[in-house]
Amino acid sequence: MNPTNMAKISGKCWVASDYVMAYDIIVQRFWTAPIDKAENAKWVMAGVAPEFNRENGFIEGGYTFIVAAHNFAGGGKSIEHVVAGLMGAGIQAVFADSFSRLQFRNAINYGLPFITSKNIAKGCQTGDELVWDTDEGTVQNLRTGEVFYSVPVAPFVAEVAAEGGLMNFVRNKIADGSIHELN
Repeated sequence: MNPTNMAKISGKCWVASDYVMAYDIIVQRFWTAPIDKAENAKWVMAGVAPEFNRENGFIEGGYTFIVAAHNFAGGGKSIEHVVAGLMGAGIQAVFADSFSRLQFRNAINYGLPFITSKNIAKGCQTGDELVWDTDEGTVQNLRTGEVFYSVPVAPFVAEVAAEGGLMNFVRNKIADGSIHELN
């Protein structure tokens, strides 16, 4: 994912219900596994829907985006496996009315855009093709033609995503001698 170089990203969405909890996205038996995008992706969403409660159940859907309503990835768990698993499953962005603050921060650290877009879940169905314009902050549903608005990705967040996450961002800033610019 590189929002600074890809003004438009398109793909299929999966629509979640309200209040999808972090401990349902990654069920407890996988919390203790190492953080590994490919491994965490195998069982991502296992506790959210019965059809995903098997190895690669969610990945096989081929989704690019998740659309949700309120408090996506909430429940008070700051486990990083949630974001790693979503990225490993090919998710490029999550759009929702609101997010858990802990997972919102994890998403920034890993470079996965969590984009607030009011009422987007009311205008999408699982399988709809969406086009996300990262510069304009719009998401168009190609089935209905409806356009949803959000705040464009903040430049700093886009830069972290382009570097592949916060750790790579900081490493590269140190390597190129520009770390002083962070002050």
